[in-house]
Amino acid sequence: MRLTTTRMIELTVAVSVVVISVASLFVAVEQSRVQRQTLEASVLPVIQYGTGNYNLPMEEWRLTLSFTNTGIGPAEVRYMELIWDGEPVRDTSEFIARCCIPDDIPPQDRLSYVHQAFRDGQMAFLFDSVEGRFFAPQEEVEYIVFRRPDAEAQPVGYAIWQELDRARQDVSVEVCYCSVFEDCWMARFPAQTREPVDMCPVREPEDG
Repeated sequence: MRLTTTRMIELTVAVSVVVISVASLFVAVEQSRVQRQTLEASVLPVIQYGTGNYNLPMEEWRLTLSFTNTGIGPAEVRYMELIWDGEPVRDTSEFIARCCIPDDIPPQDRLSYVHQAFRDGQMAFLFDSVEGRFFAPQEEVEYIVFRRPDAEAQPVGYAIWQELDRARQDVSVEVCYCSVFEDCWMARFPAQTREPVDMCPVREPEDG
């Protein structure tokens, strides 16, 4: 049976409406995707790690480990790990006992040597929190600050500072952070890599 001219026109109109509807839906979905990407880019965080041994504005020797959000959006740091000699740094005193005191101190006495240096006022550390912290855009946090002790009045602390100044160059860092849209990245230093991840690692509770 042959279609009448009127029927052909109706069919053509119906098909056109379907095509236009599908095209409009595609455009709307694509616009939504582009808008989301634009919003994500407008609040993109970028966490950077840095370390140094001299503060030029203050004109003083101070060893620092710091983190900065150089991006344009806030960042939530959900995981941070320092690694030295293939092992994570869980405690600063234990790290110093491993890396930075005289070799003639027996292994069983190394940690107490560090503790005694703190008690004797040979050295002092300043700490700030990083893990679990929100970084505003361009905010810098000095995770560790260790001002150089006096070589004559604090010889033990001065020697430890010198060794730690060398050891910090071999420290690697992993930091996982997320944007306000729950996009997350794992960054590694000094490799300077940054890769998207579905979620940040969850730190296992320590025994005891």
